[in-house]
Amino acid sequence: MNRLKSSVRKFMLEDLDSIKKQDKPNVIVNFKAILLGFLVIWCLSGVIIYYAFSDWSDRGTFGDMFGAINALFSAFAFGGLVYTLFIQRYELSLQRKELEMQRLEVARNGDQLEQQKNVMIQQSFENTFFKMIELHHNLIASMNDKPYEGRRAIEKLREFLYDELKRANHKRDLNKTIEDFLSLKGRHIKHYLNNYYCILELIEQHGLNTEEDLRDSNYTRIALSQLSEDERFLIFYTLGYKSDTRLFLEKFTDISELNHFARHHYKWMTS
Repeated sequence: MNRLKSSVRKFMLEDLDSIKKQDKPNVIVNFKAILLGFLVIWCLSGVIIYYAFSDWSDRGTFGDMFGAINALFSAFAFGGLVYTLFIQRYELSLQRKELEMQRLEVARNGDQLEQQKNVMIQQSFENTFFKMIELHHNLIASMNDKPYEGRRAIEKLREFLYDELKRANHKRDLNKTIEDFLSLKGRHIKHYLNNYYCILELIEQHGLNTEEDLRDSNYTRIALSQLSEDERFLIFYTLGYKSDTRLFLEKFTDISELNHFARHHYKWMTS
């Protein structure tokens, strides 16, 4: 039985392949020729029977002889219909497989596009990040607190704030000292502080996209490594004395480690 099924299936597939290889116009022409041939034979049979038998009863008897043949042809027609249904079923299965392959290809292309998108986002972030690091150093180089320039100006600003902080005896004095410093020296340092704050915001946004811990981020380490001791001192006070900027800094590092000059100042900030 299995051998018979495999033989029938092989015959059907070979026949289907042969039909697919033929040109569509030739198939239509051959089909019309076959129909025309059957029509001609049917007409000729009627003419031959009419002239071969003179009596209608003889003609009817002769026609009844082909009743079994009519049943046979009916069976052939039904078999042809079943065969056609099998062919259609096979073609539909091929279409389903082709559609499934197309869906897989679309999904694969979607994954590739997503990977390309992530790579482009990463490249865009890194380009912006390193440009802002470069700007950070340019701002330091252009800093001018006459007669001092560049990192020497940063050093003198740190010394000035250090001397002022010695007179702070409680939190209110600390805040007022820092505010007076920013008011007096702000034109030299505010642009620098804003740029560094934007660098940290950029790292934070990237961390939200990658779900990376900010303190463990390589970009955080790079940003912190750019700071000299004088810069750490200034950032600790100028960004740490306000609660919102202090809490933002603590996402990236323990800001008490930025300044070892006066531990009690950190306690005042957080009280």
